[in-house]
Amino acid sequence: MRIRPSSRRPCGQLNSQKDRVSNAETGLPSTAMVSAKTLLMAAMISIAGMALIGCAKLPPSQSSGTALSGKRLVITLRFRQAVNPNFHYFFLINYDTSMGMAGNQNAPGPIPVIGPANANQGYGNGFATGSGTSANGFTDFVRFEGNSYRLFHVVGNPTLSNFVDEGMPVNFTLPNSNNPTVLQFEIDLAQLVLQPTGAALPDQMQTISQAKTIRWLQMNIVATDVIPRDQTQLVAKQVESLGDTRSLTGASSFLTLDMTQLRTYDNQSFIGQTVFEPADNDVFGSANPDPSLDLVDYSIIVRQQ
Repeated sequence: MRIRPSSRRPCGQLNSQKDRVSNAETGLPSTAMVSAKTLLMAAMISIAGMALIGCAKLPPSQSSGTALSGKRLVITLRFRQAVNPNFHYFFLINYDTSMGMAGNQNAPGPIPVIGPANANQGYGNGFATGSGTSANGFTDFVRFEGNSYRLFHVVGNPTLSNFVDEGMPVNFTLPNSNNPTVLQFEIDLAQLVLQPTGAALPDQMQTISQAKTIRWLQMNIVATDVIPRDQTQLVAKQVESLGDTRSLTGASSFLTLDMTQLRTYDNQSFIGQTVFEPADNDVFGSANPDPSLDLVDYSIIVRQQ
């Protein structure tokens, strides 16, 4: 993918906090042009006492390179086996401002790419697209690979892989010997408020104000072993995402988050719904799916600092 550096300064390292799980609101399942999902699990796994490393600055921080609003998403993802730094793990967000700065409750959402869309487009960016007939299913994403987190903003059509590197999440923890299966990081909503080019707004107070008005975000989690960007030929590719990826309905599902409610979205909240992760390995694309890709539980906490 074509990556452009951001004028934003990456965060430093920080301290610790604890997280728990509770309930949520689901997004609408959609048929995807080329999607696939595979997540797993049912029983809820307690996710508490994990040390977060990240920026120590509290919002609004006028002295730092990035204005912060204090409205946060705290994300914890647990996989069946130790996270593989050679694989690709994505937390995708769609902040659709077509209906206003609060976002759009009915916007398309991000879903995984599991095969080439057509002979001309191929796999597109190789990892995600939009639900339904829309390619514009996400505006931002956190990617973990090579033992590093990076936050990216999409410029234009996401299938064209034109992404701006916005630095690191506000807080994060790396997989380690105590928690080798866990990814955990934190995003301030101000990190999603950007100019169309991916540059920061010139007025930091405007950034903070707009971030605090955000209500609706669509999101998904995608893990894959291969990113065949712009390839038209079929490749061996394993994919995991929210819901049971082995079904079209599951593979086309995503969550819609209501940021006005300080709550926790987790797998246990969605039993019987299309975004629910089954207890068995539901990674799509292999008779022997890799357990390092298999999502078994997740927690997305909406928090106000």
